[in-house]
Amino acid sequence: MSAQPSLPLEPAAVEHDSQIVPSEAAASSVDPNMPELERELVKRLKTGRAALPVLPAVAQSAIRLANDPDARITELASLVDTDPPIAARFMSVANSVIYFRGWVTSSTQSAIVRLGLASTRDLLFQVVYATNAGGLKKYQSAVQASFRRSVLAAHAARVISRELSIGTEYDYMSGLLHDIGESRIYRILDGVKLPSTPAQVAELVQKYHESAGAEIAMAWKLPTEIVDACAAHHDHSAAANPHVRLVMLADCLVAALDAEAGQEQREIDFEPFDKLLVDSSIARRLIEKTRPFIADSPKI
Repeated sequence: MSAQPSLPLEPAAVEHDSQIVPSEAAASSVDPNMPELERELVKRLKTGRAALPVLPAVAQSAIRLANDPDARITELASLVDTDPPIAARFMSVANSVIYFRGWVTSSTQSAIVRLGLASTRDLLFQVVYATNAGGLKKYQSAVQASFRRSVLAAHAARVISRELSIGTEYDYMSGLLHDIGESRIYRILDGVKLPSTPAQVAELVQKYHESAGAEIAMAWKLPTEIVDACAAHHDHSAAANPHVRLVMLADCLVAALDAEAGQEQREIDFEPFDKLLVDSSIARRLIEKTRPFIADSPKI
């Protein structure tokens, strides 16, 4: 990463109007009866800074410029170019199969012209996510799998938003970042020198990733709907919030596509779609429209 200025903020210092609070799991006091590994994880999470990634200045600016009708593409291009590692990854993604338009763009500015400010913002956050998800010793493959699912969930969220007319400016970012807490939990556990089993680690990731991800979204000062998506995408009572329901459905699509692609090639389970008020015929259409994005297989 370059030496661009950035602001590492403690989540507690960020004012937010989200109506959804992170799960009580990480907010609770450290229970002395917890298994030792969980106790250590909770203790580190309670500091508010453990494995909390810093948002580069270029990504901070991308949100502002994407929401500014008077923003100039040249301004964002200049900002991206000041961070060579991010610029290189951005150009790689912009020229990937999913975004290819018959010609390879050779400059940041031409890539942004082709993509538009909003899609540029989305891809910059994908690059930042990937950059912050590398370098683990024990759990790199698990983090890479989580990241790849998140990219597919981002595409799925965009498909769902369009097909079901769920209006949100942050469909892609919500799908992309709603599980970012998984990589944070893996990173914390990567530095814990205590015995563990894969089952124990998977259970802890599942239990704490929502609150861990919501803390990242708050520290990055992301829009409320992204914080909510991180905090409550496994809480069925939160499905009344359209942007939370959006990522829940995106998870259903990813699970369905995983079932198809797995070695066992299981039949798709439509019950999770039914619970979110999407019948099987609509679900099948969403799956068909999301399937082509499986080809977008980014690597960390």
